[in-house]
Amino acid sequence: MNTLLMGQQINSLIEFLERQGFTIEELNDPFEINGFVAGLDKPYITPMSSPLSNDFSVSNYCPLVLRQAGEPVMMGCARLEDLAREGIDTYWSRIFIRAYSADGNDKVIGNVRAKVKARFNGRSVYFGDLFVSRSFRGSRLALRAFVAIGHLVTTLRWDANQTYCFIRERDILRGAAALYGFNQLISKPFDWLIEPSTPRDRSEVLAYLDAEDIHYHVASVVEAIRRQNALRTTK
Repeated sequence: MNTLLMGQQINSLIEFLERQGFTIEELNDPFEINGFVAGLDKPYITPMSSPLSNDFSVSNYCPLVLRQAGEPVMMGCARLEDLAREGIDTYWSRIFIRAYSADGNDKVIGNVRAKVKARFNGRSVYFGDLFVSRSFRGSRLALRAFVAIGHLVTTLRWDANQTYCFIRERDILRGAAALYGFNQLISKPFDWLIEPSTPRDRSEVLAYLDAEDIHYHVASVVEAIRRQNALRTTK
């Protein structure tokens, strides 16, 4: 992992956002995210990212917020998942029970695909609850830059094998995975044993970005920023 290069990429992305009138911040108190959710007109924060459903600290949780004119317009919550020698199937089974079981005991997912179990081990980062407020006034490139910073910051901090999230099929078809920087997709990563509660649904795709691909993904975002800047200077 080239930490110097990744640091330079973070600086380039932050400078771009600041020129667009944005500021980015990491919340030091996990419980602060609940107030930002209300300010973002976001109707929920999922149990996977909520401090009320997890034992979060600054060592395993990184909530990021983008502000415009002082008001929050984007958010994303990253959590470290250090599996050590545990399989992703037993880990997911346990945390999904905590998050979605009505009585806190019954299993809610099963049959994790072999492809997922083979690729997810050691350290991963769940990067979820990515949200853009309706009050956001900016480009898709600003969104890409914000999420790219999240990928970089969490990779540098936790040295994880990949970052991942779950994206509904209809959002995949709208280009959400590409905007969020997840370049690999696995459909039907597991079976729901219950009817998933909103906003989860059975169409969800496991979207992820391997650590070895992060530099290349971010480089494409930085290059898009350079092209935009070049176009503006020639007008």
